[in-house]
Amino acid sequence: MEKLPSLNERLQEYLDDSQSKISLVKGGVVSPFSKAELKLRILCARKTFQEAGLKQGDTVIFQINAASKKAFVANFFALVSLGIAPALLTAARSKDHVTRLIRVANENPEAAIIADPETSEFIKFFWKDCDAKRLIVVPEEITEYPKDLPSEIEYADVDPKSLALVLYSSGSTSDPKGVMMTNERFLLMLKNLNIGLKTSSKDIWLQWMPLEHAFGVVTLVLIPMYYKTGAVHMDAAEFIQNPKCWFDAISKTRATKTSAPNFAYPLLLKALDGSENWDLSCIDFILNGGEPVSKKIFAEFTETMGKFGMHKDAIVPLYGLTEALGAVTFNMTHEYPELDINQISTGIDFDIQGLRDNAKDLVCQGRAIPEMQIRICDDDNKPLPENTVGCIQVFSDYITTGYLKKDSSSMFVDGWLDTGDLGFLSNGLLYVVGRKKDMFFIHGKNIYLRDIEQVVTAKYGYRCAACGVNDSAASTNSIYLFVESNEPEKVDVKKLKDLVFSEMGFGLKDVIPLKSLVVTATGKVAKQKLLAAYQEGKL
Repeated sequence: MEKLPSLNERLQEYLDDSQSKISLVKGGVVSPFSKAELKLRILCARKTFQEAGLKQGDTVIFQINAASKKAFVANFFALVSLGIAPALLTAARSKDHVTRLIRVANENPEAAIIADPETSEFIKFFWKDCDAKRLIVVPEEITEYPKDLPSEIEYADVDPKSLALVLYSSGSTSDPKGVMMTNERFLLMLKNLNIGLKTSSKDIWLQWMPLEHAFGVVTLVLIPMYYKTGAVHMDAAEFIQNPKCWFDAISKTRATKTSAPNFAYPLLLKALDGSENWDLSCIDFILNGGEPVSKKIFAEFTETMGKFGMHKDAIVPLYGLTEALGAVTFNMTHEYPELDINQISTGIDFDIQGLRDNAKDLVCQGRAIPEMQIRICDDDNKPLPENTVGCIQVFSDYITTGYLKKDSSSMFVDGWLDTGDLGFLSNGLLYVVGRKKDMFFIHGKNIYLRDIEQVVTAKYGYRCAACGVNDSAASTNSIYLFVESNEPEKVDVKKLKDLVFSEMGFGLKDVIPLKSLVVTATGKVAKQKLLAAYQEGKL
């Protein structure tokens, strides 16, 4: 692999650079986070970690709340400077989160746990027999720095093949998997992601996506550091409470690059009240990934925001994987060719007619970023020709080598990562159409749960989640549909059941209207949690 500047070489340059600014947005107020304060916080954190006995080559479980921006960034960089790999796991602020932490901690008994004061209290409350010696509590705010702090950071000389970072899944499953990334692979990923994103030192990234997830930490912590761009930090909870604060902040800070998952766009449109006075001409692009995107939503959003100066091609669909710590494809060149959907075939057991029926909402996720290869395979891992639906597999020198402390052999086929997603290539462009595990067998045929969601959304505009249950003991299969509505009592359950039956030929076990769906920190619907809550009578 080519020799690239190390994270520590770039971190040293970044802390000395006066051009790349860090800003924090809270309650509509933009405040600076100076490099001088960041450096002092890093020195303070290093002292704490060294006194606790942490050393180069260790892996620690990172439990600092992403809303504590200064503490998160400073402690993250302190670990990087020491050559210690942070394993990012959503900070435990609930019983479910602590349960996940316990699973991860038990799999990694030698790893210390770094937490902010409030998170540490949650951990101790729900994990009664937690070993206090493993728990390193770091302050969220620092009012006075130790007098014996060194004046400069001593950066570790890191082995390129050593572990740089571990990133755990977002929490939609009960079995969290830690994606490992070595230093050399991580640097190569940053280089190619930067090429794909066309980043320059004049850019300002603004994000409210959680920092402990792939795109949050990469685009708001690591790319700004490595390529000396501006960074504006917001909190996801603030966006949920007031969606307009996202574009308020962009207009104020003149941010050029941002991102959001599907649910954010209709939420912001609904919040508009006519008082907006934004100038959005600064926006270079808004990245969209995480779930298959909707043409209808994008068209409405870009048309509305065009009144504020946002250009019509601002939204950039992407296909990303935690296992690649970011993106596999970008549609940065806005290629949306006319597809003859009748020419699309399938090389696997897939409902191609369902795809054709929903073709009008099919969005192109673009081309592979540099040094990334994509192939479409059948169920026997044999490559399929273009315009044929199959299993998406990717290959690159900068994807993960596997999961931390787990058997990762089933992830790869001859070095190719099996993504678990379904799609097809057409003229080198990728179209993602669903997930393998989204397939459900009922009444003698395969049903794709996303197809049910698309049918209901297209007809009634509801955000919804279809969940399947196999009861092998009773030899029955059931599908439940959860529907989000501001007025759940007004949702016509019978109409929805009739619609699905007439369009898809089977009946739903139940339709459950809710004020809001259960989602992960990144906005994806947490289907397993949603179904479990329903089955336990908690909804």
